[in-house]
Amino acid sequence: MDSNKRLPGKVAAVHDIAGFGRSSLTVVMPTLSVMGHQACPAPTAVLSSITGFYTGYAMEDLTPFLDKCFAHWKKENCAFDCIYTGFIGSAEGVRVTRRFIEETEAKLVVVDPVFADDGKCYDCFDDAMACAMADLIGTADVITPNLTEACFLSGIPHRQDLETARQCLEHLCRKTAGNVVITGVPCGDSVAVLLKERATGKTYKIENPYLHSHYPGTGDLFTSVLTGALLSGTSLPQAAGKAADFVFTAIRTAQEHGVPVREGVPMELLVPRLLENHMLPAEEF
Repeated sequence: MDSNKRLPGKVAAVHDIAGFGRSSLTVVMPTLSVMGHQACPAPTAVLSSITGFYTGYAMEDLTPFLDKCFAHWKKENCAFDCIYTGFIGSAEGVRVTRRFIEETEAKLVVVDPVFADDGKCYDCFDDAMACAMADLIGTADVITPNLTEACFLSGIPHRQDLETARQCLEHLCRKTAGNVVITGVPCGDSVAVLLKERATGKTYKIENPYLHSHYPGTGDLFTSVLTGALLSGTSLPQAAGKAADFVFTAIRTAQEHGVPVREGVPMELLVPRLLENHMLPAEEF
């Protein structure tokens, strides 16, 4: 074996499984694998489809299993380079996950606090989930809320504008000891990612043209690419730029191929791009 090749990073991927629609573990696992890392899934819930664009979906909360999974990993001394969390089936599942993070030594903890969008909580959650997620983000090295989630977590009235995102960014930086990345920020004819890097205190903005589509699962895809890049030693602004580029390209590809919005973006067509040096510029803001 080439001694210069790094071994795959082991990622405890604490996410749900949605049977139809590209999201959660069906996005997380292939993305991390292509980027050279091992995703070790800890399923938090099983759903027949993604929660958006479908009615009457079936969902099973796996919190009891999650607790047993973490206990088994601890008993077997399973080691992880990264813990990466997303959609969790219940507020109790969030508390179980927090305990796992606190009891596990991992050099990188990424929390994507998946519970809300478009100004409201998902219909399977309530305010208890928002409170639990507000507690969980305190354990993270990086958090990646969308603008709605950032407003809930900050206690700032929800508005879809850059100034609100900036206020949330500053508030969340005081609430967590890690780096904050806010996605889906409207900026006129573009959409932006705002991030603040804890080590330097610098704030960055990454913009791309708004494509007038709201495909589900793109938040999962963004944070998965970001996590994979960080584990490979990429800086936070460059990792976010790579993630933003990939999501933008995936949405544009979906539009070009006429993929129904509710099916998510066709990331399968773009796998080689994950191995190439594409990224949108991160400008100090």
